[in-house]
Amino acid sequence: MDIQSIRKIIFPAVSDVVSKLEEENHSIKITFLREIFNEAINGALNISHTNNTSIKAMFSGRGRAWASTTVSNDNPVWISIRHTLSKEILYSDPSSKQYKECTNLLDTFESAGFAWMRFDSVSKNNLRFKLRTKGSKLEHHIKFYTDSCYISRGYIKNLEGVPHRLGLESGNFEEENVVKEVIEKPVSKEELHSVGIKTLEDILS
Repeated sequence: MDIQSIRKIIFPAVSDVVSKLEEENHSIKITFLREIFNEAINGALNISHTNNTSIKAMFSGRGRAWASTTVSNDNPVWISIRHTLSKEILYSDPSSKQYKECTNLLDTFESAGFAWMRFDSVSKNNLRFKLRTKGSKLEHHIKFYTDSCYISRGYIKNLEGVPHRLGLESGNFEEENVVKEVIEKPVSKEELHSVGIKTLEDILS
């Protein structure tokens, strides 16, 4: 069968699907629609593929961009996260912020019993997440890669919220220390009188 004959079969079928979606007022992005068609073709031809559309949908929506995974030596995702952070710690100066932040994040995950990371992208079988070492409110991060099959196997789940709003952390590991400087400056009687202060009672009243 030549390409023109294939087009005569496929094009009307695609047009029917698009028309039906429009009739039912379904709003869908073109990129998602293309991925769905690709998945349908792969499925019909029994080609092994990762459902990228469902993964993106899993982390789409307000407060749903975060994933979680349990801290366990039997969990390949956690082992990779620990390795990623440990590598940063190993190659960082012990007096540097990077060393402190990665160490704190690793300790935080181990204390909580699970780790959290922000979804970034998915391509073929590769998932990319961000480990925010300065807290979930700040963009600074270390990229973490893993296989998308770990979602279907139950190792990666949606966190169902934002870490700092769930009380898992402050949201910003860089707490600012505000130091107030006390300036001792003698004040003359004339300066006090100019603002209406003449006695101790004037100050206390």
